[in-house]
Amino acid sequence: MSATAQPQAFGGPPGPSSAPLPAINIVQRLTTVNEQTWLSMGTLAELMNDNDRAMKCFENALRHNQYSIPALSHIASLCRAREQFQKAIDHFKIILSLQEANGEIWSALGHCYLMQENLQEAYQAYQQALYHLKNPRDPKLWYGIGILYDRFGSLEHAEEAFSAVVKIDPKFEKANEIYFRLGIIYKQQAKYDLSLQCFKYILRSPPRPLTEYDIWFQTGHVYEQQREYQSAKEAYELVLAENPDHAKVLQQLGWLYHQQTASFANQAMAVQYLTRSLKSDDSDPQSWYLLGRCYMAEQNYNKAYEAYQQAVYRDSRNPTFWCSIGVLYFQINQYRDALDAYSRAIRLNPYISEVWYDLGTLYESCNNQMQDALDAYQRAADLDPNNAHIRQRLELLRKTNGVTATIGNERHNGANPAGGGLPNIPPLDNFNGEPPLQVNQTRNRGEPLPEMNIRDRWPGSSSSAIQSPIRAADTLAKPAFLPSQRSSSGGVTASPSSLRVQSPRIPSSPATNDESAADALISLQRKRSLSSEESSRKRMSIDQPSMSTD
Repeated sequence: MSATAQPQAFGGPPGPSSAPLPAINIVQRLTTVNEQTWLSMGTLAELMNDNDRAMKCFENALRHNQYSIPALSHIASLCRAREQFQKAIDHFKIILSLQEANGEIWSALGHCYLMQENLQEAYQAYQQALYHLKNPRDPKLWYGIGILYDRFGSLEHAEEAFSAVVKIDPKFEKANEIYFRLGIIYKQQAKYDLSLQCFKYILRSPPRPLTEYDIWFQTGHVYEQQREYQSAKEAYELVLAENPDHAKVLQQLGWLYHQQTASFANQAMAVQYLTRSLKSDDSDPQSWYLLGRCYMAEQNYNKAYEAYQQAVYRDSRNPTFWCSIGVLYFQINQYRDALDAYSRAIRLNPYISEVWYDLGTLYESCNNQMQDALDAYQRAADLDPNNAHIRQRLELLRKTNGVTATIGNERHNGANPAGGGLPNIPPLDNFNGEPPLQVNQTRNRGEPLPEMNIRDRWPGSSSSAIQSPIRAADTLAKPAFLPSQRSSSGGVTASPSSLRVQSPRIPSSPATNDESAADALISLQRKRSLSSEESSRKRMSIDQPSMSTD
């Protein structure tokens, strides 16, 4: 070997034939090393529960590689934990633009959309997750799908999803919460024994932040649905012993004492409990409404009007309130005002059979408008085809049209049913959230009521009728990963009553909105005590099982 070749053999400078390393490779290596270093530091900070420092480390990693999937994933997860869901969504979308088939990221994205109440996007994200995941038997995934269906009001699918979670992983970290949700779903499906089993199972270890008394409250409500009023009363009193000012328990107890079939029925006690409930929380329109129902049972129409007025002042878009106001006007022969109230109830929700039945009763009782009455009764029968009382009334009216009309007219053109001397109650006209004007208006009861254009208001027409929240969910495409949804009857099942013309029927008082109560458990940071149950005021749950009818 020549002397000139020795420096290269001993690690000296390269000879003329060796090419220099490209500078760009060195920069790339340095960038990669820096990225990995920041990722390691961020992971260590996470293990030490120092999330702020972890976030800075992962952001520094992105400075060296803006498409670093580990850094993007960690940042999105930290944002989810902080409930910064939109920021998490933005980072998850960047990852999916790089890895479209990442099923775990689709699942996490669905959860973020769910927490934003963007149910349609959550639905699509979960579909993508199920498509791309190699093994979809992930309890967290099905837990999210169960919540999604619960929000949609698709109870059967929600039940299947939650049941799948406990089958896949009986020791799932949120198992008790799932049993609570299943208890609520079974109650809404009228599977009361299963509901009670779920609540009893978690009674001693309820999911946080719920307490044992919150479970007793739900247990009492199930007994109430079963018309086991004594057991319901005992459960509610257990809660009341712990919290004497519990507004919702006082409300439920007041409603129990209002039930005529209860062995302890007492209208004075019902009024007393409801008044106590309003002292604890006078902003709840439901308490005002139930108080009005109690006054109606006592035929104290002026006080009933005042209570109903307070209810609609707080919730002017509740169709049940307006139906009851219509019944009030009907009872004191203010038929045009009754028509206005029923019309408003139908505009708000055209799927309540009792409102259509009451409208038929009104037309039948006022100046023999039999065709309008038949149309209204037919709508009620279509909404509640299993109700024998509506069907019998419709058939009888068709057979004995003239006789029934004459009897109805004679019975309603006389004195006030309350006994006379009662001044006209002012109508709640053009109510837009402001207190109604206290103006007495005299109606001419000799003239026919105007036609309502019932066919134009019927669902499926071009009317401006508001779709109920649960029915709105039915417009979504049916999921491809669960069995097809079975149809459910709209409206509230009513109990038969005596076959008389003067028998307007009020929809059962809507129960606590259990869907919203269950939704309070989705995020620990967003949970609130179920005892307040403020979420029950967000919307009417017409399609849920109702409280017992009068």
